[in-house]
Amino acid sequence: MLLALLIGHVCYSLPLPIGSLSDYGGVLDSHGRKRISGLIEEAEEHLGVRVYILTSWDSPFTDLDRYAYALLEAWNLSEGDTIFALFLKENNNWKVKVLSGEAADSTHPQLAQAIEAGISDLVYHSRIEEAMVELFSILENRFFRASASVKPTTKRGKSRVFLSLVVVATVLLVVVFISRRICPRCGRVLRVRKRRSLGPYGSDNVLYYCRHCGYSRRKIREG
Repeated sequence: MLLALLIGHVCYSLPLPIGSLSDYGGVLDSHGRKRISGLIEEAEEHLGVRVYILTSWDSPFTDLDRYAYALLEAWNLSEGDTIFALFLKENNNWKVKVLSGEAADSTHPQLAQAIEAGISDLVYHSRIEEAMVELFSILENRFFRASASVKPTTKRGKSRVFLSLVVVATVLLVVVFISRRICPRCGRVLRVRKRRSLGPYGSDNVLYYCRHCGYSRRKIREG
């Protein structure tokens, strides 16, 4: 019984993160590590995305996707604004899998897939450091396009509000003009005649009249 349990139990261990950049595969020299670490910091500061990178020569799984998802969960990256890139070398061939956290995926759908597709050729030719740099270029371009597509919409919204206000104000002015200066009988424009009453408390006697049909309306304005 005990032997069966031991045989049926699959033991595996996952690498622990060394900060945001875990170069277990020994791909980068000191200059490369500084370069990629700087890009990771810039992405978090300017884009609000935390990028985690792992290079490895060993996997406890036979399937790359399963390994990447296991690391995403084990490193607690599955829910945030995160991008996780796994570079794995098997039989002298490099492979890559890029995943995103739920928050990043909800605001930028298909982001991880776009990054993976954009760097796969560099990975295939074992140009891993270049692939890492390209990862950040794609990330920045995607965020720039997303923000650029929002701005015109906002401007159009403001323009529509302003146009609506202009239309409403114009209609109100037309209504006021019609009520005061258009003859209700024949539709002609009323003429205006003003006469000031005498005395210290005099008033303006305003007469609106139509020369066409004879309609008249008098209005007194107190002084």
